[in-house]
Amino acid sequence: MDERNLCLHELFERQACETPDATAVVDAASTLTYRELDRRADRLAGHLIALGVAPDAAVGVYMERCAEYVVAILAAMKAGGAFVPLELAYPASQLEDVLSDCEPVVVLTRDAHAGHLPDWQESFRMDVDEPEAADEVTDPPPVTRENLAFIPYSSGTTGKPKGIANPHRVPVLSYLWRYGVSDYGPGDRVGCSVFFVWEVLRPLLRGGASYVIGDDVIYDPPALVRYLEEHRITEIQVTSSLAEAVLDASGPGLAERLPDLGTVWVCGEVVTKTLARRLLEALPHARSFNLYSIAETHEVAVTGLREVVDHPDSTYCPVGRPVRPDRLYILDGELRRVPEGEPGEVCVGGEMLARGFVNLPEKTAERFVPDPFAGEEGARMYRTGDRGRVLPDGRLEILGRADFRVRIRGYNVELGAVEAAIEENVAVRACVVVSEGGEGEDKRLVAYVVPEPREDGRFSGWSLDPKTGRSKEIRGVLRDVLPHYAVPAVYVALDALPIQATSGKVDRKRLPPPPPRQARADEGSAITELPAGAPRAQKEDLLKRIWEEALRLDEGEVEAGDDFFDLGGHSLAAAGLSARVEEGFGVHVSMPLFMEDPTVRGLCDRIEALQRDGGGDATDPPEIDLRAEAVLGPEISPEGAVEAATLPEAEDVFLTGATGFLGAFLLDGLLSSTGARVHPLVRARDGQDPLETIAANLESYGLPTDRMDRVVPVVGDLGEPLLGMSEDEFDALAREADLVIHAGAAVNLVYPYSALEAPNVGGTREALRLACRHRTKPFHFVSTDGIFPPNAGLCAEDADLDPLADAREDGYGRSKWVAERLVCEAADRGLPASVYRPGFISGHSRTGASNPRDLLVAVLCESLRLGAAPEVEGWRMEMTPVDFVAAAILGIAADPDAAGGTYHLANPEPAPAGTLFDRLEDAGYALERVTYAEWLGRLEAAPPEEGPGIVLRGAAPDAEDLSDGNVYDDKNTRRVLGEDGPRRPEVDGDLLATYARYFAARGWTPAPSTLQESGRRRRS
Repeated sequence: MDERNLCLHELFERQACETPDATAVVDAASTLTYRELDRRADRLAGHLIALGVAPDAAVGVYMERCAEYVVAILAAMKAGGAFVPLELAYPASQLEDVLSDCEPVVVLTRDAHAGHLPDWQESFRMDVDEPEAADEVTDPPPVTRENLAFIPYSSGTTGKPKGIANPHRVPVLSYLWRYGVSDYGPGDRVGCSVFFVWEVLRPLLRGGASYVIGDDVIYDPPALVRYLEEHRITEIQVTSSLAEAVLDASGPGLAERLPDLGTVWVCGEVVTKTLARRLLEALPHARSFNLYSIAETHEVAVTGLREVVDHPDSTYCPVGRPVRPDRLYILDGELRRVPEGEPGEVCVGGEMLARGFVNLPEKTAERFVPDPFAGEEGARMYRTGDRGRVLPDGRLEILGRADFRVRIRGYNVELGAVEAAIEENVAVRACVVVSEGGEGEDKRLVAYVVPEPREDGRFSGWSLDPKTGRSKEIRGVLRDVLPHYAVPAVYVALDALPIQATSGKVDRKRLPPPPPRQARADEGSAITELPAGAPRAQKEDLLKRIWEEALRLDEGEVEAGDDFFDLGGHSLAAAGLSARVEEGFGVHVSMPLFMEDPTVRGLCDRIEALQRDGGGDATDPPEIDLRAEAVLGPEISPEGAVEAATLPEAEDVFLTGATGFLGAFLLDGLLSSTGARVHPLVRARDGQDPLETIAANLESYGLPTDRMDRVVPVVGDLGEPLLGMSEDEFDALAREADLVIHAGAAVNLVYPYSALEAPNVGGTREALRLACRHRTKPFHFVSTDGIFPPNAGLCAEDADLDPLADAREDGYGRSKWVAERLVCEAADRGLPASVYRPGFISGHSRTGASNPRDLLVAVLCESLRLGAAPEVEGWRMEMTPVDFVAAAILGIAADPDAAGGTYHLANPEPAPAGTLFDRLEDAGYALERVTYAEWLGRLEAAPPEEGPGIVLRGAAPDAEDLSDGNVYDDKNTRRVLGEDGPRRPEVDGDLLATYARYFAARGWTPAPSTLQESGRRRRS
């Protein structure tokens, strides 16, 4: 059948048959293949049919964007119904209005949100309620392309939300047209968020994968870039405002960070030529499109930005040639064609028009009007309300809104809906709302109000600041009835609204100007970072200054209790605060954390909590008891006798951490020194073959991949129960493995314990469970010398761990302390368990291959890049080459007399840092010696570059952390390795020169220069 005549879910089902095992949907918690997605949707669809869903019936979807959301919308269509996106941002009154209007048979939701639905609404909690096992679509309902597929809602001019009835025909034709511009296939990874409802299904009809980007990421530009980079996203669609925010936050090097991002769509707002140039310069390898698409008509026109960025005849970037040039018209107020090249209202005809508005026949007749130009009986066109013109080359340019609907930071806002909300809830006689600010600028809504002095039940206890036009009281009322983006930022009180003499309508041209925006004095000026111990008043004063800069306020306008959004802020402006806060306080406050209490006082509370916890994005409750955390369940106890006492006797080895730095060298050592099959744990990544992931990691460190036939990947996750495996998979591995090497962990020196507990503590607990199940298997655990606090003095291998529980403050050291205690408890129950405590693991002693995420590597690289080395009293730079650490672990694991011991692998005699910087100067680098504070200042002042140094941005260690004064006794390690075992390489000039050559070869540092006789600049 012609795919133009199929329905959305039928096209998906056809694709699921073609690529059943390809990745379909990925969110923060799960990954679904096409087969899994199709089966889950089928099962839910059967349940919906049993509930009464039939063709054209509405099915609400009320949850955050996630994989389950996609299951829900497919199930609704498979059952014959139309899904209705219900935004979590809806106030209670608006949610009830939408539900009353569309009357869904059922609302698909999650347990966390079900309580917000009215009691009378039937709901199904997808994460709690289970459809009957027998439910499935055995007899699909008769659905045609003219049946409804989905009904999105937007605000109406009367204040009542209006639903747009879209039959299957509309998105199917839209998607097929888009595929002709830019198609998808297996391996494509499409980031979906801002236009989620419109875009999440599009890749799924052609074999691509839809990646669900949460709101906490999409509106946090640095986090968004990290997400695109880590998930190797190939395509994304954003608004102009979001694109600009990402470019503002990213700086140079964006293309190098996002080499896989091949396609960028900009939609939802006018694209200025300035923004287009910035985007093309930042991502020269990507195809960047300017898309003009409307909910009531879908795609209207598209063009490549590179083709139009310097268009000589346009003010803004044209949106390209129309999809149907013969069905796009530029008309005047009487729906007559305007002269060629003149501006007018954009009207669109053709097959991609929606049916109309749900239960609003008059509104439908007003906007969906007969098309007198089509020459077809019954043809319609849609009045978009956008002003535009057709340029001489046939391209369409959008100039803004022709009616009273505006776009604020990508959101469609009906000004009439805002006016209606004010008039219904605030004591005013009349109200007019306008938008201020040109396209490409920071728009704001301004409300002109005529006060009502009489008491009539509406809120009357409001006031206006005559200087700024702000009203906390009105905003407080409107936030309960309008989405945050639709609440005006500024209010102007008038005795009466100006009226046009001829029409009797409000004369908007005669409205007085609102209070002027304040120039952003000192915008971008340097901020001196405040120490964590600075007085509270000083911290709040700095935050007030940052807010005044971001919100264009005069000095002294912000008070400690002011709400960011009451002052006219919005989500993108809040995201823009992140870098300035980090500059001023040295910690990163995530968007969700900021939104919990968006006041100066609340933000200061969070900053201080983060500073206490080391700078992570979450805080630990002060009452956390590590000893209580270090409890091993009674079911984790050795079963049966040990069958493989040493590494040489093991035929199958289970290894965690193989995709990390040390893990790569452990895997290489296992493959080269034993004949065992190795089962490395590896996370599923973007549909990539896990064996390829492991091989790529080996190759990144120059290790061979010619023995991969003995590698049997285990797809899982350290932070999940049973290590992310099913019960059957976990059980089978427990029967097969002879020995466990647990080297995997989340290594982050700034995250709190709560952020590291799942992978580091939970992962160790599950690895111990596997070692004890069915057959007792020797367990080799890679811990850290970080379980000892700074300045502990001599740290013995057999030291009592219990007194250390309260000594560490950092999350990583605490999580490894708990993990090690779990291992000790398992050993007390009879598990042969050995513990290894490395320190800083440096690069390979011969090749120099180093960990780009290592703190010490970062310090060395940044020193070479800056031409300056920090001087810290008492700093002895402990480092141990990775080849020795891996060989020592495997050598001890091979010794039958070494089982059950604890072994220090950190260098017991670290060299003074100054001596090592001397050796780097000998290798050809001139290094000025400066204080640590000055070094950090130079680091912050220098433009960031890709490489290891990026880990120091906002997370540089304190001087006390560098000079901890600990000495790590390694007598157990030396005794077992003896004279014939691996020897610890000397940390000398040759080793430092090897590292420097490797850093330069990777582009992390400049190449060494030939030294002049006076080239060394040391402080005597």
